[in-house]
Amino acid sequence: MTTKENPSAYDIYELGLWLARAQEATFGASWGVTRSCLKALRTYKNIRGLEFIGIEAESKRKELSKTYKDDSTPLTEVDREVLRLDVITWCGRLDEVSKQWVLCLPQTHMDIGKLSGGAKSFLEEEEWNMLQSLEQQGLNEATLCLLSNTFTSAEFIALRTVESILRRWYEKKTGKTIKNVKWGQVLDKLDEEFPEPGRPGEISSLYGVPPFLVPPRMRDFPPFPKVV
Repeated sequence: MTTKENPSAYDIYELGLWLARAQEATFGASWGVTRSCLKALRTYKNIRGLEFIGIEAESKRKELSKTYKDDSTPLTEVDREVLRLDVITWCGRLDEVSKQWVLCLPQTHMDIGKLSGGAKSFLEEEEWNMLQSLEQQGLNEATLCLLSNTFTSAEFIALRTVESILRRWYEKKTGKTIKNVKWGQVLDKLDEEFPEPGRPGEISSLYGVPPFLVPPRMRDFPPFPKVV
C-alpha cells in the first residue's frame, strides 16, 4: 500500500496549474495535451486529501485512451464538455477540502524534509521495526506537532512513547509487569530496580543532571524539579 504524503505548498500550486491546463484543453486541445494533463493529475492519488483528483483523473485518462490513439486527434465536442464538467467538479471539491487546511511555516530547527516524512526518517529500519505500532504512531504524531509549531504537545507525545518503550524494556529485563502508573513512577521503578552503581548504560542517561527526559523549559528553574 502506497504511503500518502501531506501536500506541500508547491503541490497545491502545481495542482492549480494542471487543473487550469485541463480546463484549457476542453476548448479544443489535442488528445496528447489532454492526456498529459490527466497523467500529471493522477500523481495526486498519493497526496493526502487530494486522492480523489488523482483517482478520477486516472480513470478519465483510461476511459478516453480507449477512443483516442493518436496524440494529434482533437477531442470531440461531447468529450470536451464531459471533461469540462469533471474539472469544474474537481475544482469545487478542492475548494471545500482546502478549507480544512491551515498553511503553517515550521519554526523548528530540525530537518523539515525529514519531519514531513515522519519519525521513520530519523531512525534506521531495524530501529523502526522494533517499535510497536502505537509507538510508531506516537512518534509520527510528535513530528506532526513539530511541523505545526505545537512544541509542548510534541514533547509530551514523545514522552508517552518513551514511557511505553521503557515499560517494555523493564519487563523484558526483570520479568515483572508495571501496572498503570504515572510517568514519574515508571522512572522510579527503573531507579529502584537498577540503582547506581552498575546501572545499565541503556538507561543511565535518564538520571543525569539535568535528567534527560525533562522538557528543556523546566531545566531553568532551580532547584531542579523531580520528574512527576
